[in-house]
Amino acid sequence: MKRNYLSGNQKKKKKREEEQKRKQDTGALLKFLHPALPSVVSGATEGPSTSSSSHVYEEEQVEDNIAASTPLPSSGSTEAVPSTPSRLEEEQVEASTPLPSSGSTEVPSTPSPLHEEDKEEDDIDMAETTPPSRTGVPVGIASTTLSDDPGCWPSVLTSSMRCEIVKKGPVQIMDIEFPQNLDNPPRRFTKDSYKRTMKNGENIHRSWLVYSIHTDGVFCFPCTVFGKRERDNALTTCGYGGWKNLSYRLKKHECTKVHCDNVKKWHDLQRRLQTSTLIDQRQMELMQLEVEHWKGVIRRVIAIVSHLAERNQALRGTTSTVYDRHNGNFLAQVELLAQFDPVMNEHIRRIQCKETKVHYLSGVIQNEIIQLVGDKILQEIARRVHKAKYFSVIMDCTPDISHKEQLSVVLRIVNCETPVSIAEHFLGFVHVEDTTGKGLSEILLDQLEKHNLSISDCRGQSYDNGSNMMGHKQGVQARILELNNKALCIPCSSHTLNLVVSDAAKSSVLSMSFFGMLQRLYNLFSSSVHRWAILKQHVKQLTLKPLSGTRWEARIDSVKVVRYHLPEILDGLSALETYATEKGDSETMSSAKSLHGELKTWSFLLCTITWYNVLYQVNHMSKLLQSPDVSMQTLKKETEGVTEYLEDFRENGLASSQTDAMEIAEDLEIERKLPEKRQRKKKRQFLYESTDETQSTPEEAFRRDFFLPLVDTTITSLKDRFSRLEGVYALYDFLFSIDIMRATIKTGKLHERCRKVEQTLHDIDADDLALEINSAVHTFPDEVSRCPFKMLDYIYSEKLLDLYSNLSIALRLLLTLPVSVASGERSFSSLKRIKNYMRSTMSQERLSGLALMSIESDVRRSLDLEGIVSAFAEAKGRKQQFQ
Repeated sequence: MKRNYLSGNQKKKKKREEEQKRKQDTGALLKFLHPALPSVVSGATEGPSTSSSSHVYEEEQVEDNIAASTPLPSSGSTEAVPSTPSRLEEEQVEASTPLPSSGSTEVPSTPSPLHEEDKEEDDIDMAETTPPSRTGVPVGIASTTLSDDPGCWPSVLTSSMRCEIVKKGPVQIMDIEFPQNLDNPPRRFTKDSYKRTMKNGENIHRSWLVYSIHTDGVFCFPCTVFGKRERDNALTTCGYGGWKNLSYRLKKHECTKVHCDNVKKWHDLQRRLQTSTLIDQRQMELMQLEVEHWKGVIRRVIAIVSHLAERNQALRGTTSTVYDRHNGNFLAQVELLAQFDPVMNEHIRRIQCKETKVHYLSGVIQNEIIQLVGDKILQEIARRVHKAKYFSVIMDCTPDISHKEQLSVVLRIVNCETPVSIAEHFLGFVHVEDTTGKGLSEILLDQLEKHNLSISDCRGQSYDNGSNMMGHKQGVQARILELNNKALCIPCSSHTLNLVVSDAAKSSVLSMSFFGMLQRLYNLFSSSVHRWAILKQHVKQLTLKPLSGTRWEARIDSVKVVRYHLPEILDGLSALETYATEKGDSETMSSAKSLHGELKTWSFLLCTITWYNVLYQVNHMSKLLQSPDVSMQTLKKETEGVTEYLEDFRENGLASSQTDAMEIAEDLEIERKLPEKRQRKKKRQFLYESTDETQSTPEEAFRRDFFLPLVDTTITSLKDRFSRLEGVYALYDFLFSIDIMRATIKTGKLHERCRKVEQTLHDIDADDLALEINSAVHTFPDEVSRCPFKMLDYIYSEKLLDLYSNLSIALRLLLTLPVSVASGERSFSSLKRIKNYMRSTMSQERLSGLALMSIESDVRRSLDLEGIVSAFAEAKGRKQQFQ
């Protein structure tokens, strides 16, 4: 019975035949291409003739191709084994091979072009392999680090390598002690061999002779670069080291025709490189123009993305087609720029004519640029923080539109570059899942480690008054102090003032009813466009504002319009009452009439003026302390100033408020009379009890029930909540001004205060600081003596750092301490504009990058645009060349 499968012997025979066929097919492409090469050399190809110099260069290219595709056989072998050609060598061979005639039956296969019409990705990763040379340098790749030593050059030199070597020229070593050989007696190379002595005593310099330290031999520079490197000629292969007959060997070599031809090629190529007249110079110029075109396109794309990001505008639309009305702001800016800019106009023309499939305008490229620019901004911020050395941490949290908790991280530093400045830099948003003190502390440490910042250089921290931040045992500030006890915690002054006003607003029933009346007034007019139009007809300058639920000091905006436009508001309520009567709206009519009666009272007028005076002082202090330039000196000065004002207002404020209210009351014909409460009569239990009861006037009751609780609560809360800063003041307040320094010197406590700073921070020398302060009180001018910031700027601007080194460090530490977390709060405003309800699915990386470009726009403008373009080109393999 015949089997239907191969036997073991048949399988072995078939395997041997396949192996033999595979060996025969090895190098088939080279065997097909090599016979065509001589036709190029002999001028068999058709085309216009060139000059002799051009023909020489073409021959050099052909020789490069032959040498690159045909490796030298190894010693002892009788047959050359073809090596795998590199990509560059294949391109050179194909460029020099004429196309086969129409009657040819053997045609080399070519790869079909890639069709990527619908492909969105603009980049590819490419890997190229080349065979190694005898020195480890890949053949076919123009190395930019070719050695000056000819003994280290590759055995096969490409055209680009030759151009690089000729540009450098031969390097003749003169100033070393040349090694001796093993001859008896031992001999060595001398620098006299670089000269040829004539019979008349003249010396002719041999510019073509080069000594190789690597091989301890001499090379002929032109023959090594342009010759065929014959094995019997050591001057072109491994270097000639026979020092005994060196003079004779050099004279014999420099008289040969091959040497003269190679010297001529050398000088010819050198001249062309100097004058930029290479054969492929035009092609190189076109390639350079194309590179500049794509670099110009990327520059403009980066500028457009940065422009839109700084203004928190969306980039994409519903489509990604050029000249579509729904393609978004980014492509709209590209279209606008193309109308006036020739580079972008040419780019758009290529896209429309389908001359290019690479446009670098997709959403993928936008994300890459946002990430790249964001990373560059962070690198620049980290560089500035490292240069400043000391920094403080500011953190705050808020939920975004997609209900994710976002943590804002800000670092405060003192830039000592003239002029000195204080900066608070935003590091980005971090999505937080664990909002406990432990979780937030770990995120902070990760962010510092990410930017190579040490927590040991942190000298201050400031947060809001939440328990997870400010907790004395488990809060972030407590955990950071465990790692670094020099990081002094400063509670946010704005949040503290907010709590002060919140306490004052709850001090009495009359205060709570006052703010409730203001909210009712706003709700009445804002619930309808017709009612709001009636209000605007009467109140033309200011407008009613709702009460802020979080920023209590901002309620001054609601009080201010009532304080200065109460007559107009009353007229608006009367007009609204008439309008509601005509429309038959009984509810609106009743509300307007009720509010009109409540606002037109003497007690409401006094409450309005009293609250406005208090809120004005608190709000002014809060606004001032939100600036990044504010220091602890300003905080202490403003706190003491507001406290003194409130203490004086407690004694004289009610009388002054009555005086201001009288002017308004006369215009409105308001009776200056406070409501009188009915006195409760106490029932007598025994006959001997007195019937006389103390009767208080309405003015006294108003002062006792409203005015004094309001002012006393404000003063008490202000002192109590800012008492946490007494330890910081005790450490630094003697540095606030020159006058305080003089007073400290007079009391004899200067050395004690300096030692306290040294023991707490370990950054200065107490004795040297005391000596520098004693000198500064006599030498610093008056215009800089009242502020630590101006004193530090004076030291650096006048280049006095060597005289006041410890004082400058102490002032830097003082100015590094944050006063509020306003920078973190401002970043939340950008967050709300960037990630809105129409962009709620934005990734965290894109959100943080856009926020960095928006908030740190000054840092972005200081970046080198060419560096960003280079980083974009080097990020990964690109389809277009940028370098």
